[in-house]
Amino acid sequence: MKIVYDRTYPPTTVDFSAVVRGLAASTPEIVYVGSYPVDTSGVIRAAREQNFRPRLFGGGMVGTQAATLKGDLGEMLNDVVSYELYCPAVASKFPGVEPLLKKYQPLAKQKGIDPQGYYVPPFTYATMQILEQAVTGSGGLDQDKLAAYMHATTFKTIVGDVKFGPDGEWDHSRMLWVQFRGLKGQGMDQFANPAAEVVLHPAEYRTGELRYPMGPAKQ
Repeated sequence: MKIVYDRTYPPTTVDFSAVVRGLAASTPEIVYVGSYPVDTSGVIRAAREQNFRPRLFGGGMVGTQAATLKGDLGEMLNDVVSYELYCPAVASKFPGVEPLLKKYQPLAKQKGIDPQGYYVPPFTYATMQILEQAVTGSGGLDQDKLAAYMHATTFKTIVGDVKFGPDGEWDHSRMLWVQFRGLKGQGMDQFANPAAEVVLHPAEYRTGELRYPMGPAKQ
């Protein structure tokens, strides 16, 4: 691959029009964006306002996992590729998640936090399951024994079997790369539809193939 544009921007940036204009001027085929929530929203909005549509647009964009930001962007997310830890498209693979979300979602709405809970709650709960099993299996809270047990054990959790490699990371990638599809207008409820996020990778969770080149927002 030939890199035609590689830039950062000041963290105080709120208007990304100039950023996207500079990016578009380099006529890239593939755009990878690494951003936090405010930046994510700003970059996507600016791209849509300028009808900037490279063949492939996405990246490690923090914020596209949150229901409120998803609902606000709505159809502007169509064909954008980003990451998830969990989404309705893989619900059948992890049947233990749905009962948790049914308990979580009413409480989340009362407290004014992420109402759908797809991003953080499933793996937070799984973390506690791993800790519980490690304490029980190692016989206590000794950190060396806990570490040894965690490195040697495959844990049963609501997000499936979890095993750690020598460096403490998952022994194989569990991050989901998804492409948003078929969104209309705004609103977060449409993201409860499994078809709203097509899983592209890893292969064992794939629910569809990459669609490119990137289409218009309204589809």
